[in-house]
Parts: sequence; structure tokens; C-alpha cells
Amino acid sequence: MQTKPYFFLIFLVALFALITSCEETTPVDETPLVAPPDSLRATSIDSSTVRLRWKLSSDESKTYFKDYVLYIEPGAFAPKYISKGTNTFDVTGLSDGVIYTFTLKARNSDDEVSSGSVSLQWSPAFRFIKNINDEPIRVYETASQFGSGLQLYDQTNKKPRTLKVASGQFWNLGLYTKLNEQTIYTANYIHENNLYNFPTAPTYTTEISEDVFLTNTLNNVFDSQALNAKKFSKDIAIDLKDPDFRNGVVIIVRTRPAGQTEWNYAKVLIKPASGGGLLHGNPDNRYIECEISYQRKPGVPFAKPIN
Repeated sequence: MQTKPYFFLIFLVALFALITSCEETTPVDETPLVAPPDSLRATSIDSSTVRLRWKLSSDESKTYFKDYVLYIEPGAFAPKYISKGTNTFDVTGLSDGVIYTFTLKARNSDDEVSSGSVSLQWSPAFRFIKNINDEPIRVYETASQFGSGLQLYDQTNKKPRTLKVASGQFWNLGLYTKLNEQTIYTANYIHENNLYNFPTAPTYTTEISEDVFLTNTLNNVFDSQALNAKKFSKDIAIDLKDPDFRNGVVIIVRTRPAGQTEWNYAKVLIKPASGGGLLHGNPDNRYIECEISYQRKPGVPFAKPIN
């Protein structure tokens, strides 16, 4: 009878140890978060589409890397899931003139998104390959009887148009080929330096950026900053004889009508000729052929202005 308390005490100790061991669990390793992508850039494909491009996540080679997630604001856009190994994506269903915020993250195999992200604010823009007559956008040399001036966007016809000297008040850009030149000038520079005899002075102020892109397609012109961050001037000229331009060049242009303070921004591709260089055709009717990305809403330099 005297040993029972001793055995009862042993029983309690064993029971406590059993309960304690049952409460212990083997630690489970959590799947690490993956690194976000980098260097997000954009270009406007048309009035409802923006193409995004980025540098892939440094964790793409990890077994637990799953994909990318794109968030779009404003609007009722569901997140877009983009396969790993992809660094370009077209966002459709947008509205021209609206500045959207695109935020891109990466996901691991547990569907957990990266703590970091890359973001960009951008707007779609109209794309034109034809003029108001539904013909290719061609601007002719000085000696031609066809139009040597380009209006980037005609408000009435909602397209670009090519104009003769008699309509110089509507020119934004002009092609000048006298004295062995092959140069694009702003209409303001042409008027102020009497390169053409306009009956009426240009009603638009047009400026060209000092930045150019060496490419034969607008789809390659990606950027990450608002175009108003670039340096513009009405006195900047584009020398088409520059050997760097022979395979195509994109110039950045902005224009505004008299009395307005906000600019309309455009990217103008000057297409290469089949034989090399930028002038197509034969003298005296050589011409440049253009494609235009035009932001129809004033004050929207494709991206959100830099504060």
C-alpha cells in the first residue's frame, strides 16, 4: 500500500511527457518569396492597346518561381497572369487619353506575390499609317508638285494630312531638299527662315525633341518616362542624310494651336527606303513615308507627367 503513490507519480510524469510530445510538430519550410521583375517600359500600339516590356525576375530559375501578375488601374480590370519567361505583354481594352497605372509583381509556387514590384503610368494613343485620303502618309521634296508639309492630325478628318505651301498655316513639319539638303524642319522654323513662302504663318507651334530612336518600327520605341521630360525646340532639325538614320528613325514631336497651353504629343516613324536611306522614289518626286503614333488628348505626353 505504501508504493502506490510512487507508481501514481510515475504515471503522471509519463502522461505529461506523452501529451507534450503530441503537441510538438515538425517545422515546415515556407516557400520563399521571389524577386519582382525590373525596368518596366511601355509603348502605345493603338488607341486601346499598350505594350509592356520588362526585365525578367532574377529568381526565374528557381523551382518555386511560378509566374507574373499584372494589376491595372483605373477600371474593372482583373489581374493578368503572365507565364514565366515572358517579358512582353499587350494590355487591351483601354481608352485613349486615360493614364493607366500598370503594376507588375512575381509569384511563387504558393501563389504568394513578391513584396516588391515595378510600376509605370502610360496611356494608349492612335496609330496612323494612312492619311485623310486613305493613302500612305507621304511628304514630298521641295521640287515636287505634291505636298511637302505634314499636319500630324487634322481635327476635322481625324487623320494626318499632307499639304502644299498654300496651306502652310496648318503645317507641323516640312521636308526641305534644296541646296543638297534632306531635312525635316518644324513649320515655325520654315516660316521664320523663309524656306517656303507661306501665304499665312503657321497657326500651330511645333517642336521636335533632340532624342531620336534608331528603328524601323514604332513598336520598338519603349520608354519609361513622360515625353515632356525630353528637351524640345522648334529650331531642332532632322538631317535625313545622317548615316545612323538610314534604316529608319523615330522622332518625337509636340504641337499646340495658337492660344492653347497644353501640347499634343506624337511619335513619327520615317520608314527606310528599299535601296537604303530615307528618301523613296525618284527626283523630283522623292518623298518620305511615315507612320504616326498620336496622343489625341492635350496634356497627356503618353505617360504621367513627372512632378
